[in-house]
Amino acid sequence: MQKRIQEYLKSHPDMVEKYETGNFPRSDKVKDLQTRFNMDLLYAAGMCRWTCDVLYKYVDDTHICSVLKSICPKVVKRY
Repeated sequence: MQKRIQEYLKSHPDMVEKYETGNFPRSDKVKDLQTRFNMDLLYAAGMCRWTCDVLYKYVDDTHICSVLKSICPKVVKRY
């Protein structure tokens, strides 16, 4: 997961800035920016299907969120 997410961020270096400034769909509805960013990054990095097919056999959302929180960049809401 970490490698795929890092590769995605390397090819999309403006993603953190976009989320911090609210430049993404439905940003006005977000209550937890870090969780939204982490989950969107998981999807954007092409890991969603693998997560559902493989990881959810053994873990639940809290585990996935914990892992993503430890490997994704921190974002700070500035909008």
